[in-house]
Amino acid sequence: MGVTPLRTAVRTLRGFARRFRPELSGWVGNGPGVPWPDRGDAEERLRRKLADGIVSAEDAERLRFWMANGYVILKGAVPHTVLDRFERDVEQAWTGREREIHVEYWQDHTMHIAPIRPELKSRQAKVLDLHGFSEAARDAVFSAAIVRFLGLVFERPSLAFQSLYFERGTQQPMHQDAAYVVVNAPLEMAASWIAVEDIRPDTGELEYYAGSHRLRPYLFRGVSKSLPDDMPVSDPDHERFLVQLHEQAAAMGLERMRFRPSRGDALIWHPDLVHGGSQEMDPDSSRKSLVTHYCPIDRAPRYFRTAAHTDRLPHTSGCAYAYQLRGPNVRA
Repeated sequence: MGVTPLRTAVRTLRGFARRFRPELSGWVGNGPGVPWPDRGDAEERLRRKLADGIVSAEDAERLRFWMANGYVILKGAVPHTVLDRFERDVEQAWTGREREIHVEYWQDHTMHIAPIRPELKSRQAKVLDLHGFSEAARDAVFSAAIVRFLGLVFERPSLAFQSLYFERGTQQPMHQDAAYVVVNAPLEMAASWIAVEDIRPDTGELEYYAGSHRLRPYLFRGVSKSLPDDMPVSDPDHERFLVQLHEQAAAMGLERMRFRPSRGDALIWHPDLVHGGSQEMDPDSSRKSLVTHYCPIDRAPRYFRTAAHTDRLPHTSGCAYAYQLRGPNVRA
């Protein structure tokens, strides 16, 4: 008996789904690779976890806030003693003696990545992957409060990757991480923003639209939730992506909030939370902060396919970390 046209069509659609499932899982509410807090039965699951003693009443309150708003603030998440050690490591890094540490900065409207050196400290430069070189940075990004919350969301240990240290505000446009920081299950990702000092007004503070993780997904070229590798940020499609974030937020009446934490506080955010750096910034101000991205330990960021990187390195928290290798003798 031959295969009917209907069966052929079904097979074709299934093949399409298998091919694009990692990409589509970011907007199919109950698809594979979607963390339980993003699923339609999240409240029921949370009640069961609470009844079974998997989560505490405080955990449940934070998880409900996360589900509704796309972020959670952990007060005093990182001890000051850890941040003291971290700041000493940062100052050592800025001497430029460790040539494996790199920074990202803009010059002449072009983004550059170069070995760290003292004269770049005055720029709006991002120090890349300090957690790969600083034990104190790892102790910060794997602080007990952060590990606990991510473990509740992912339901397994975390892999920390792509950390960014900032001396000052970036004034980065509002965006969603899922468009740029791609994991093989797009929604199985989160980021932490740790205040290394008390954050004051007009320092280019972190801004975000509360609840914006629920915006209607934007698909680049009509198919891709992440920015295609061959699409420049100047492409009209990318520019439209940035504009429609504000349009959707306005249509939903979402509040634009500004994060002014105390030293040691951490904000954890959903990969689809719309966030950026405030444009109101005193050029002489500092906004010392450490951002880190995470996914479950059995997932992987997309750059693992193309860039040289370490294996998953164990941490005493039970989690793991990896970082990109950028030295002069490294080949992707």
